[in-house]
Amino acid sequence: MAEIRAFNATLQTGNFTRAAALLSVSQPAITAQIRKLESRFMSPLLERFSKSVRATELGHQLYQITRQYHDLEAAIDALSNPTLAPGKMTLQVANASSLIFMPLIAEFSRRFPLTTLKIRSVTTSECRQLLLNREVDIGLFPLMNDNSELSRLAFSSHRLVAVLRLDHPLAHKSAVSVRELAAEPLIIYKPEAYTQQTLEQLFGRHQLTVSGNVVVDGRLDMSEAVYHGLGVGFALEQDFSSDSRLKVLPVTEATDDVIEHVVWMKNRRNLPGIRDFIHLAIEQRCGALSELSEL
Repeated sequence: MAEIRAFNATLQTGNFTRAAALLSVSQPAITAQIRKLESRFMSPLLERFSKSVRATELGHQLYQITRQYHDLEAAIDALSNPTLAPGKMTLQVANASSLIFMPLIAEFSRRFPLTTLKIRSVTTSECRQLLLNREVDIGLFPLMNDNSELSRLAFSSHRLVAVLRLDHPLAHKSAVSVRELAAEPLIIYKPEAYTQQTLEQLFGRHQLTVSGNVVVDGRLDMSEAVYHGLGVGFALEQDFSSDSRLKVLPVTEATDDVIEHVVWMKNRRNLPGIRDFIHLAIEQRCGALSELSEL
């Protein structure tokens, strides 16, 4: 176990020095443990660089198995101390919808100020993969397909909208149809972006094809491309920050809600940090529903 801890800490922190600091041992001790582990496999587990390391294929396979050991230790601590709140720890979060989830993240930070939050802003598909690889603890994204390893909490919902310049011929309308949009130059996202997938599904249901000469990586680039006259852009409604230069219009046929979820590995639910984040999300979700019921 000492060898495994040294190996995992080195991969998690990126080099031997930080791994030694994490485990409160000397750097030579870390190096010795990893060499001993590699001798068991009679093959390198790490590629060494001047200031970092990277797992070999065999090392990656070993890490996928052994990274669960830390969860086991944390689960035992949580079982023996059921009221234990997260202390000085790091919670890794993969976030695909910052405007929706940042208030939740901020509230968690206020309640648990000793916890360091590491936030990775990535696409929906990347969020899912990072969770399954145990590279993050919490995912914030639309999880549309059931997965036996993942649990989810519906947190918010919104729909696809079109984004136009104020002087665009369609900007005076209260809503715009997919056929009107199909006749316009469109600003599109890379294929793995969830907004792009939603757009293509919508157009596909009406036997239309999404095409455009401008492909962007994110919503900020989309907004600037729209403002500079490169075409009509798209966003999920709550993901778009208000911009006085642009007009946001509902798409008439976009009647399906996209549900944003808080997502976690089922077998990690009771770990400190993850458990508390879930409880806070439930609390905020129930509070929002109570406010709606009073309107």
